[in-house]
Amino acid sequence: MSYLNPSKAEVRRHRLLVGGASLLLTTIVMTGFLLESRSGYSKPDPKLVFMQNWSGDRSRADTIADTAATTAVHQQMLGDARKYIATLSGEARTKAQAQYDAYVERGGAQKEVPYVSAAARAAAPLVTIPTGRATADSVPTEPPVL
Repeated sequence: MSYLNPSKAEVRRHRLLVGGASLLLTTIVMTGFLLESRSGYSKPDPKLVFMQNWSGDRSRADTIADTAATTAVHQQMLGDARKYIATLSGEARTKAQAQYDAYVERGGAQKEVPYVSAAARAAAPLVTIPTGRATADSVPTEPPVL
C-alpha cells in the first residue's frame, strides 16, 4: 500500500513528471501558435458585394429594359477601349490589345459594369422646404429641419 503513503522520492518524481509534461505541452501549443501566425493561414478578408435594391412592383419588362441598358453601356465601354487601342501604333498597340484581351477573358469587363436604369427615375430631393415658410422666389429664413 505504498500508493497511500508514498515516499518523498516518489512524490518528487511525480511532481517533476507532471511539471515537465505541463511545460512540454505549453511549449508545443505556443510553438504552434507562433508557426501559424507566421504562415499566414488566416482567412482572407470577406468580399463585399453590393446589390441593387428594387421596389416590389418592378415588372419583368422593367427588368429586361434595365438589362438591355446595362448591356448597352457595357458594349459602349468596350467599344471606347477598342477605339482608343485603334489610335495607338506599334508596340504600344500590341501591349494595349494584349491587356484588353486578358481583361475581357478574365471577365473583368463583366464585373466592373455598373447597374444602369432604363427609365429615368426622378430622384427625391435631399432637402424639402416646408410649406408656409418660404416661397419659390424667396430664400428661407432658417435652415429646414431634416
